[in-house]
Amino acid sequence: MAKLPPPPPEEEEKEDWLLTYADAITLLMAFFVLLYTVSDPNTEKFEAVTKGMVESLKGGSVKTPFTDLSKDLSQVQSESESSKVGSTKRGLTFEFKSRKMFEPGSANIVPEGIKALDRVAQLVTFRLGKKNYKIEVEGHTDDTPISTPQFPSNWELSSARASAVVRFMISRGVPGDRLRAVGYADTKPKEGFPFKDNEGSPIPENREEGRRVVIRIER
Repeated sequence: MAKLPPPPPEEEEKEDWLLTYADAITLLMAFFVLLYTVSDPNTEKFEAVTKGMVESLKGGSVKTPFTDLSKDLSQVQSESESSKVGSTKRGLTFEFKSRKMFEPGSANIVPEGIKALDRVAQLVTFRLGKKNYKIEVEGHTDDTPISTPQFPSNWELSSARASAVVRFMISRGVPGDRLRAVGYADTKPKEGFPFKDNEGSPIPENREEGRRVVIRIER
């Protein structure tokens, strides 16, 4: 009786496919984490994730609604010598000199101020839309005392001016729940512009710089 041929040696089972499988699972997990992150309607988080991805993958920068808004407001600034655009860690600021915004010793907005504020409100609603943002309007005065039946002190005047700007922006379509009015009176002079010199004498040009309204737009 012929002998049967010996069985072929068993091949060792290779597991190289596990590496590819693990890589695929890792990529899928990262993808779903990214989807979860951007699904949260948080403007700051979305812009941070987007910026990080672009800079990591392309080594470049990314435009956001806030950068577009800053560019637009810079155009408004170029049209008005009484305004100034600035930046903060969470957004930007737009500053008006009070003499170009209000009647002296009053919270009534003058026509020039109405034109500029109308433009700012339009840009905010156009660029930011329904995204998460907040706007704080700050009223600032100098240290010259005021005492009228309507404004017993600079506290009332600065608060009234900030409130007037808030009411105007609401009338132009900016949601009221995104706005806040704050009056600082003369407690926060503009940085680098003290109201008085070392001898205690008033500095008129610095007082004018201190009389201002600051619109702080932040994420």
